[in-house]
Amino acid sequence: MTSQVDPAGEKASAGLQGRRILVSGGTSGIGREVVLRSARLGADVAFCGLEPHLAEEVAEEVEAMGRRCYREAFDVSDLERSRAFVRSAVEALGGLDGLVNNAGANFFRGVLGADREAIERCFAVDFYPAWAISQEAHAALAASRGVVVTVSSIHARRTNPGSFPYNAAKAALVALSQSLALEWASEGVRSVAVAPALILSPLAEAYFEGFPDPAAERSRLEAHYPGGQAGSPADVAALITFLLSGESRFLSGALINVDGAMSSLLEPADS
Repeated sequence: MTSQVDPAGEKASAGLQGRRILVSGGTSGIGREVVLRSARLGADVAFCGLEPHLAEEVAEEVEAMGRRCYREAFDVSDLERSRAFVRSAVEALGGLDGLVNNAGANFFRGVLGADREAIERCFAVDFYPAWAISQEAHAALAASRGVVVTVSSIHARRTNPGSFPYNAAKAALVALSQSLALEWASEGVRSVAVAPALILSPLAEAYFEGFPDPAAERSRLEAHYPGGQAGSPADVAALITFLLSGESRFLSGALINVDGAMSSLLEPADS
């Protein structure tokens, strides 16, 4: 196959050319970058997000690249709606080669500050949709011997005080990913979890706005990293699109950190 160069300078990969990818939370941050990068690399995409106008903006960019695009705007905590979205997306794309469980939100309460309602709301957004969407996508993924990529967090393995119940939900996503890898392997379906650290997404920016001096809080957190800076959504999307390709066939059941070496630190850089 002859390689082609897209407007962004990336080569269309045989691993994504013509593949059909579904992304939850695909209208901003990491999910948006995955949708757009997948399209640039030759994939047809389906995605969902909360805001209709953002869904249309992303869809316009995808369609301008000449790729097919299916989108819906809704709250993924509505599991029946999430399942219906998967069915419609598979029908629209004519199958499914890859699923990216990306939708989620920040829920930082701390153990003493969390009540049952807060914990249930966290899992309703950050865990249950990934389970329901994966379950609904199973038949299509088995038919194509596809792959599931689940976006967890470095908080799944090493965390900070006050990060509960977010860290618990992200740890549950890793367990889900491992179970998918083991239970669906005989059907040729792979499953990998990725664990980003601080990524400068709209979600992170909203978190910073909760501090009296958002810029100072961002600088304080970035100073903890060996390289002195946080990551970008594109950094994570580059890994995810590789995992969605056919170039990692023996990689399954793993958790891959995307953290600028933060997980290698014995102590924070400023300690």
